[in-house]
Amino acid sequence: MSGSMKQISVPGWPSKRGNTSVTFVPAFAREVMATTSAFGWQKTRRRSSRPVYPLAPTIAILVTSDIKRVLRWSFAWGKREKTGILTLEKLRFYVHTLLVVKMKCLALIILPLFIVPTLLGSELGGAVKRLEEPTIENAKLVLEELDILIAKGDARTVTLGKKMYRSVKRLFTEEYKINEDRKMAEAREAKAKQFDRNAKQWLQPNIHGEVNKLAASAAFRDARELRRASQWAREKSSKKWSEEVADYERMLGDLQFSKEEEALISLASVLVKIVKKTSWVDRPLLKYDEARIQFIRDRLVNIDRWLTLAAHAADAGGLELSYDFYRKAGSESGRFQVGAKLANQLEREGYFGSAINFWKRLGEVNRANDLQKRKPELSHKDYKSLEGAALTRYVAPACVRISTANGHVTGFFYKEGGHVLTCKRILLGQDDKVLPVRVTLEDGQSFNAKVLGVSEGNDIATLKIAYRVHELLPIGDREDLKLGLTLKLFGLATKDKNVAEVIPCTVLSPIESWKNQPTSKLALDASQEFRGGPIVDHRGRVMGIFLASKTGSARSLEPGAIGAFLKRF
Repeated sequence: MSGSMKQISVPGWPSKRGNTSVTFVPAFAREVMATTSAFGWQKTRRRSSRPVYPLAPTIAILVTSDIKRVLRWSFAWGKREKTGILTLEKLRFYVHTLLVVKMKCLALIILPLFIVPTLLGSELGGAVKRLEEPTIENAKLVLEELDILIAKGDARTVTLGKKMYRSVKRLFTEEYKINEDRKMAEAREAKAKQFDRNAKQWLQPNIHGEVNKLAASAAFRDARELRRASQWAREKSSKKWSEEVADYERMLGDLQFSKEEEALISLASVLVKIVKKTSWVDRPLLKYDEARIQFIRDRLVNIDRWLTLAAHAADAGGLELSYDFYRKAGSESGRFQVGAKLANQLEREGYFGSAINFWKRLGEVNRANDLQKRKPELSHKDYKSLEGAALTRYVAPACVRISTANGHVTGFFYKEGGHVLTCKRILLGQDDKVLPVRVTLEDGQSFNAKVLGVSEGNDIATLKIAYRVHELLPIGDREDLKLGLTLKLFGLATKDKNVAEVIPCTVLSPIESWKNQPTSKLALDASQEFRGGPIVDHRGRVMGIFLASKTGSARSLEPGAIGAFLKRF
């Protein structure tokens, strides 16, 4: 029902100005007035000074849709009251009125406005009078008055008052909802604008701290903890918290990716929002290792380091979080542009495994395959050397701790599918039976391992765990093992710490036999917990597996023997 303005002429309806042309704002009121006027409705006065309304036309319209019966009732009433004879013009007007008037409006308006005042007199007259202007405020006042009358009235008043109450409430429910929805929409819009202002003010000065949180929780494959925390928080947290997160995500979706800083903010916030929010709800879900946080903070030297760390976090987050990030980038070209920037950064910093995964996820299979083929043969001309922190960032995530009843040593990932290389002595118990093995990653995750095979002549074995590998260490060439070559030994030697330790060493003898094993002699002094750890060159290639050490020198299994063993698997 529309509320448009229209000038109409209603026969028999006297206006305040004395003519028959009256303007009514609500369309439903216009139709009702026209209908009652057409049936000869007129106010009369009795001695009781109560308004009396003719019920016949109203009852007829309410109880039947038979036009003949309605006209017959109306004609009989009009003849008895001597208001006139039913002419052809009036008949045409009656039929037209009946066709255009909606029964729902008649039932809701005529019943409370005409029938109830006739039966109850002035008792409900005040409430009815308020409905002459059908507004939300008047409807609320009427409902309050009806509540009072129903509470103290007799049985008839209560019955009719309740009917009127329901009619008025139904009449204004739709308009009330529309009004409330509009107010709620305005409130949400104001809240969103305020939230947007607050968020933008918060992002820039706090980005350093949030990246550190991201590093502590998401870098180096901590995504499983993040997903668990996110799922728990969404299931247990309040509706208000969920709405705040939704507003935060919508705001992030509007960021542009024109600069590296903005790309970092948007990518990091996809994961940081989980860290930031869940840490308020259940801090134990995200266990921060202060030494690890400081270790990562020391590496955040410039924007390149930030971007590398963010790319690592997205790669560690798996398909769900990575695809969520790509959606934030807007168009498909924007997603590819940001993703390619991150993949290139990973490649430049020496994260070959993560770079390959990123290129595959971007659909650049040829680029990923090319990098996979070139990775072991990268030279100084093709790729820069990995020095200092860059080499540590590349090798450390691939190192693991191997634990059995015999103690713990080090191992490393060498193949996709969770394949690990380590020394075999830690795995064997009495009668050379394989002991239960537990593998702990650098980020603290722990898995049961399956022993795939052990070497008969050399101290080397291969394991497998159910984990999606991100960093793989390629096996180097025997020909590159030269006298005086500087290498580095990596290992998770301290049981209570998950940070890889690094010890530099120098090749004293490239190839010589030791306990019937082809080994290299190194200038190195390391504890037995480093056994099984990778000894890598400046390009991150494994040039040996640490076997044993005595004061001033150590032994490592040379790369040729490692390659010969791996051909079996």
